[in-house]
Amino acid sequence: MNWFPLAFLTCTAGLLTGVAVQLHNRGFSATELVRTDLLQQPQASIFQLGKPPVKSPAAQPLNLPAKLPKPLSGENQGEPQLPRAEDLSEKAMLQKARSITVKVLSGDSWGSGIIIQRQAQVYTVLTNDHVLESGKTYRIQTPDGKIYSATRYLATQFTGKDLALLQFSSTKSEYKIGVFGSSSAVKEGDKVYAAGFPFEHNKSDAAGWKFTGGRVSLIPEKSLEDGYQLGYNNQIEKGMSGGPVLNWAGEVVAVNGMHAYPLWGDPYVFQDGSKPCEPMRQLMVRSSWGIPSEKFLQSAPQFSTKMADKKPKNISLESPSQLLAQGQGKSNLTVSQPVANTASLMRQQAAAAKNCTQL
Repeated sequence: MNWFPLAFLTCTAGLLTGVAVQLHNRGFSATELVRTDLLQQPQASIFQLGKPPVKSPAAQPLNLPAKLPKPLSGENQGEPQLPRAEDLSEKAMLQKARSITVKVLSGDSWGSGIIIQRQAQVYTVLTNDHVLESGKTYRIQTPDGKIYSATRYLATQFTGKDLALLQFSSTKSEYKIGVFGSSSAVKEGDKVYAAGFPFEHNKSDAAGWKFTGGRVSLIPEKSLEDGYQLGYNNQIEKGMSGGPVLNWAGEVVAVNGMHAYPLWGDPYVFQDGSKPCEPMRQLMVRSSWGIPSEKFLQSAPQFSTKMADKKPKNISLESPSQLLAQGQGKSNLTVSQPVANTASLMRQQAAAAKNCTQL
């Protein structure tokens, strides 16, 4: 009698019995073991475009579905997500800023400007005085790409402020007017938007326009030279001087005029001749700067008729205002909570800078 096959079968049976006992003790069945092993394989090894799936003898008895089960609601990353209020409001802000921002062509250079008034066919544009220094003739390129000759409006003088006014006439086209908001209602940490035409784009390119969001970083108690008193962390470039700074309601609260990290000079001197302490100066250098709208209206009160009567609405705290939700109807949107930590940190940094201490 050949004992070798009998011994082999006995050992094999004992081994299989031991494996079954271990599986039972661990709470697995043989079928579950095969299923677990299959599902842990990378999907690319199971489904590959252009190649038929590999048939595994061990997987066939499981009778797995041909398609993977649908994930639970909210897990499918491919499904369209509901738009956030912030996304809708930022789009509305971009459209608002674009409709009131013009390119100011001054000699061989240019800057930006804000349409602030219309009387009959005459439009008035607010910009920075330094934008006009490089030329004696001026032209205005409107949002539709048209170019108009402009003249400097000298009826109002802006002593000690880097501000200037231009006027142009349009007999056929109509343009939107910027509405002034209360710059005194703006606080450190508030969201603001700035727009303009940076130098990096072609001079004749009407589409070379930049829109940037940020937050107010510093409002010193005293104005810097030329009237600058609103600091913000928006990424501003040369050529955007004279462009609008908007609050959450789309109102003009400042005229942009100075970018962060200037290459020469020391613009961080207060109008009374004093200089900020080092912690405050460091924050000033990191900030872009604008002239508050109320400083402009102090010198030109005839333009205050467009001043907003209501306070800016904080969209991050409540539903979008009618301005931002216009045309949306009853949109399916979600309103996320404000980024309170960012605003709080910026307020703390501003307070520390004003106290001449490092945060």
